[in-house]
Parts: sequence; C-alpha cells; structure tokens
Amino acid sequence: MNGRLIWSMLWRNFLQARQYYLTVVVSLVFTLTLLFSVLSLVNITYFAPLPYQNDRELYYVGGELNYQGALEHSSNVQTLFDLKEKSQLLQQMAVYFSFQTEYKLLDQPTRPRVPVLFGAHDIFEVMGVEPLLGRLFNEQEQMGNKQPSVVLSQAVWQQHYGARPDIVGQSIQLNQRQFTVIGVVKQALELPGFTDAHEAIWLPLDMDERIDIRGFGGYSSGFAALGRLKPGVSQQQANAEAYQLLKQASIERDPDFQHMFDYYGKVVPLRQQIQGDSGRLVLMLLAGVSLLTLIALVNLSSMQLARAVKRLQPLAVCYAFGASKKQMFLQVFRHNAALLAGSGLLALLLTWLGFGVIAQVAADQLPRISVLRIDGLMLLLTTLVLLVIALLFSWIELSGVREQQLMASLQSSGKGAGKQLKQGVAHTLIGVQLMLSLLVLLATAHVFVAAWTEANRPTGIDSTDLWALTVNYSDLDNREQRQNQHRAVLQSLTALPQVQQVTAVSEPRAPRVRNQDAVSNSQGEVITSARQIAVLPGYFQFYGLELSGQDFTAEHVGLEHYPLMINQRLADRIARLSGKTAVGQTLTHNDDGIQRSIIGVVANTNFPGDQGYEVDEVYYPAENSGWRDYSYLLKLMPGATLTDTALLELLRQQDPRLDLIELTTVAAAFDRFSLSHRLAAALAATLALMSLLTVLAGIAGIVSYLVQARRYQLGVEMAMGASLKQLLKDNLVKLAQPIAAALLLGFSCFFFLAGISRTQPELMFQANWTLVAALLALLALAALLCSLVPLRRVLLTDPVKALRNE
Repeated sequence: MNGRLIWSMLWRNFLQARQYYLTVVVSLVFTLTLLFSVLSLVNITYFAPLPYQNDRELYYVGGELNYQGALEHSSNVQTLFDLKEKSQLLQQMAVYFSFQTEYKLLDQPTRPRVPVLFGAHDIFEVMGVEPLLGRLFNEQEQMGNKQPSVVLSQAVWQQHYGARPDIVGQSIQLNQRQFTVIGVVKQALELPGFTDAHEAIWLPLDMDERIDIRGFGGYSSGFAALGRLKPGVSQQQANAEAYQLLKQASIERDPDFQHMFDYYGKVVPLRQQIQGDSGRLVLMLLAGVSLLTLIALVNLSSMQLARAVKRLQPLAVCYAFGASKKQMFLQVFRHNAALLAGSGLLALLLTWLGFGVIAQVAADQLPRISVLRIDGLMLLLTTLVLLVIALLFSWIELSGVREQQLMASLQSSGKGAGKQLKQGVAHTLIGVQLMLSLLVLLATAHVFVAAWTEANRPTGIDSTDLWALTVNYSDLDNREQRQNQHRAVLQSLTALPQVQQVTAVSEPRAPRVRNQDAVSNSQGEVITSARQIAVLPGYFQFYGLELSGQDFTAEHVGLEHYPLMINQRLADRIARLSGKTAVGQTLTHNDDGIQRSIIGVVANTNFPGDQGYEVDEVYYPAENSGWRDYSYLLKLMPGATLTDTALLELLRQQDPRLDLIELTTVAAAFDRFSLSHRLAAALAATLALMSLLTVLAGIAGIVSYLVQARRYQLGVEMAMGASLKQLLKDNLVKLAQPIAAALLLGFSCFFFLAGISRTQPELMFQANWTLVAALLALLALAALLCSLVPLRRVLLTDPVKALRNE
C-alpha cells in the first residue's frame, strides 16, 4: 500500500508539472547523450589502455618523408631492417606491413574480403600479446622460410569460422593460396594507420603474393615497426638515433632519392602515433559539446529558479511545521537526484546505441573506434556529472530561501506578492546563454563552411554514368595469360548491353593507395615524384578533361620510344624550373633512362577532402603488359547500373582464376576522400542547431516567466492608460539590453581568440567576418523574436484581468 501511495504521489506531481518534467528530461537526455558520447571518445583516445603488455613502453618506429614542406608517414622496409641491425638503443624491434593486395577468404561461401597484415616472426613477442588458441609466430616463421602459417584475430575466428575450438591445424584459403592456422590471438590489436587491425589475419613477413619483401625498395605508409627501448634510454635519444640511421640508410641505398625527399626516421610512443591528428578533433568536439552542455545547464537553471519561486509556498508550509533547511535540502536533492538518475540512464542507453552509428561513419577518421564502450571510467564520470548537476539544481532551488521570504510567502495571497525571480537575474541568465551560444555558433559555422566548401570543391572531371572496375589477374600463371585474359575481359565488358564505352587504365582515377615514382628532366635531375599511369587513346575524353597539345593515338601504343602527356601541375613545375613551356621538352620515367617527349598537357583533377592526392601526373600509352591487377573505365547508358555479383560471374565464366577487386561508380570513389569533411560539416551543423534551439527555448521560457510574473504590474500600467504598442516597445527595449551586451561580449571573446590564432600559424584559422556579422544579426533577430512572442501573447490576453483578480 505504501508503494502504491508513493507511486500515486509521484504520478500526481508529474501531472501537475508535466511540462517542467518533460522539458528537463528531454533536454538532459539529449545533452548528456552528446556529452557521454564525446567523453567516450576522449576516454579511448587518451586514457583507455592499449591491448599490449606494458603498453606505455611500446613505441612506433617508422620513416617520414618531407616533400616541399608536406610531411607524410612513409617508410622503406630495407632501411627499417638496417635500423634494427645497427641500433644501439632499441632492445626489440619487429617490422610489420600491409600492402595493396586484396585478400578474400575463398573457403567461405560469401568470399569475404579480410584485412591482412604481415609481421616478423617476433612481432607478437614485441607486442606482448598471448594466443587464445594454439601459438603465435616464432622462429619457424622467420623471413626466408616461406612458412604458410596464419594467425587469426578473434573477430575473424568468430565471424567467419563460428569460433570453432578445433580451428588450429585447419587449412584456410586466402585468394588462391592455402594457409595453416597456427593460432588465434587473444587481444584485439590496434596499430596506427590500420583501423581494421583488430579484425585482421596475420601472415609471415615474406608471404605477400605481390612483393618480395627482401628486395622491395619502394616507400610506403604501409611499412612500419614496433619497438621497445633498452633500460635507461629515453624516447628522445631513440628518436635521434632513428632519425640519423634511416636517413643514412636511404642515402646509401638510393642517393638520388634524398634530392627529392628529406627522409628520416622517428621513434614515438605507440599511443601518440595511433592518436595522430584525431586527438585535436576529439578535443574540439569536447569543447563544442561542453559549451552546448553549459548552455543547456543555464537554460535548465533558469527553469529551476522559476520552479523555486513556485515551490516557495510548499517549502514555507514545511518550514512552518518545523522542517530545517537541511531537511528541505535533502528533500529537494532526493527529487533532483531521482530525476537526474532517470535522465542519465536514458542518456547512457542512447550513447550505447549510438556507438554503432559512430563506428559506421567515423571508423576511418577516429582511432580505436573498435574499443568504444561504456567502461568503469565512463560510469564513474557519468555518476560525477549527474551528482554535480543534482547538487547544482538543489542549491539553485534553495539559494534564495530565507526565513523572511518563507514568512512572506505564507502571508501572501499568491497574486502579485511573495518571492519572484529578480529581473537582473533573469537578464543575466539570458545573456550568459546567448553569449555561449554565439561562441558555439561562430566556431561551428566556420567549421561547417570550411568543411562543406572543401567537400564540394569541383573535381574537375565529369563522372556522369562512369564506373571503375579493377580485376585481379594474379592467379594466372604468366604474363602472356594475363594479357590474353585482359583482352578477353575488354571484349566481354564492351559486349554488355548497359555499357556504351570501355577503356583500360593501369589504376583508377581515384585510387585507394597513391603510387608515385621519380621523374627526371633531360639533364637526368629528379624534378618530382609523380603518379605514372598507363592509358589508351580516348581516355581523357571519358572524363571531359581539357587538353592542350596532342592526345595519344593508336600508333603510340606499343612504341618503345612512346611520348608522354602530363597534368597541368607538372607542366607548371617544368615551366618554373626551365623557364619554357612543358610541351616539346623531354622526361624520363619508369627508371628506363629513355628520354620521352611531352606532346600534351591535360587539366588537373582535384580530390576534395584529400589534397595529398593532388600531385604531379605522367601518362603514357600502353596496354596491360601482364600486370597482376588492372583497371577499366566504363561509360554506361544513362540510369544503368552494374553489380558485383554479375561482374564476378562474368569474370568466372571467362576464367575461374579471375577475381573482382573493386566495382564502384567514379563519383562514389571520389566521395570517399571527402567523407571526413562531410562528417565534420554534419557534426558542426548538429552542434550549431542544438545550440541555437536550446538558447532560443531558454530565452522564450525566461521571458514568458518574467511577463507572467509581471501581469499584475502590466495591468496597472494599462489601467493607467499605457497602450499595448507602448508596453510592447518598452519591454522589448529592456530585453534588448542584455541581448546586446551578451552579443557584444561574445563577439569580443571571439575577436580575441581570432587574434591569438593569427600568432599560431599551425591553427590555420582565418575568421570570415561576413559570416560573423550575419550570425550576429541572425542571433539578435532570433532572440528578439523569442522575446516578442511570449510578451505579445500575455499582453493580448489583457493583463487588466490580473489587476481585477487582485
């Protein structure tokens, strides 16, 4: 019976103040969901331990390329081997890499793609991880043994093999090769640059089907190493040693390379390398959400003050029956704690459900998304946040309670007398909300404009009805077979009813991995590192790219001394270096030493979202000479589509050894580059919209309360002859004062921060003052409208009635 009575009282209280409860709960749930989500990102970025033994003693070892001021993480694996051999400060070091090869589990009916990493025989020992089943790599997997061993991640073992306990010793098929499972790694591994390392399959270092690791001399971001320092060695000492040793190794192995790039090594904590630039993004998110939370709390604090005024008489009754202020505080705190606990649980549930969305849209932009969860630290932070808010609300409700006010409340009729929210306090609350909202709007608007502008920057090509296809020929026995099958694929694609035109090209226009090689001038001097792409005549017309000079013809294909075409970026570089136009000059590429004449220049292609792909490009006329994979550009009928299943069936009918690497529209391929910018724009727009709606709702609520509380006074003024228009004008002028002061203060803060940013070039921030002026005007107008609506509504209901009632 007591329980029913309590629930009955709670339900009655809810019905009496349902607008208050719904507003508080909805505001808290959405605000706390954003806050908890960002705090979870901060946790995995800065605090959650890595899945390695003594993870803070584990270091990333790799190379860095400085090309005309642009830094890129890229290593030469041979220089890494030299560093391991010559280092006096590294106690352990193990190389790992992932290259461009696409791997599929062909023993599975769905033939899923899986990430594959290659590691030295001691890679797991350096990590300090353990097997869940079987064993990990050891001396049997040393480089040169060509041991067909494979270590599965838990994700692969569970998802593709049903967590079979007898998986060790079983054979699996990766592409056309068989491997023996020797173990399942226990931990979900995390590595910089490989967001899918936790679900990867590991092979020995020398088991890639495309490259011979012992003789490979290229530079790639896929090569790196992990290491541990000798006792007493600092990170700065190890970093200085790696800097010099990798630089010297590069000079010895390829002297010309240092003329074009400044290549050196580095040793940094693994956590720092995994974090990368995402740490700044996470902190920016935290700053924005923290400001939004402050706005919401100020908004809710105004509601608590208004509620305190309404609850003064019930508290006065409690006081009259002997309740102490401490007892009243505990009563109010229990109520607020229960309200906050319910809101917090709903927010945690939404946060947990939102982790899947975050993983879908931000897996490539934020590290360690795979370990995103609500752990003990998050629960502790949640409890502290809710406790602080509950204490704040309780303090606000009782902050103005004095004995004289309680007595006055008991004596008042409730119409125009007793405690009211002071006008100065209300104006301060309006001003604080507006100032914080202005700062959020200014910051998020600049982020939105910059991100959206970059994401929608023209690519310079016409991608209408264009599709890109990449076929894997690696399982064919020799170059001749690959050439023959390539010709057959071209014929089959041309025969498809939905295809208008087809051409072959050595790599897609928007590749997943950028490959560049040295280009030399007629004096043999390396002048750039450029993409080098084999195309057929008519290729540029597919994209609608403008040409100057000549295009390739069918006669150029197959010539030993074939001509070249270059993009406008390289043409501009040649003109700067030589003082002459590029057409007619000669270049050397492909390390063959043959001087080739430039016959044409093609317009640049832009890559919105990743300007690192906007590099020099060299085109040469050639057929597929037996490459392990090759790409095709298809022009389809308007509205027509292709599917992976249909294309794979077409390839398998031609030869079961052929495989489909990728099929995508050209537009979708370019959209991959701008995904992070679109995500940033969406986040900025969401924060801006929530900030604006929250502050406008808060202003409307405070003004509504002020006007309702002053109905008696307004009635007096109207009875004395004041017109509706005059009252409306006078009250708006009063409300405009805190609005103007808040906007001025907010603008001053932004101006100050913008000035500081000009002294910090790495911030790369330039204020858009036109945008700032527009937002100031918009926010001022919106705030005045939100003040006008409740004021006009009350005045139209004839405040003289309030005077008559009194």
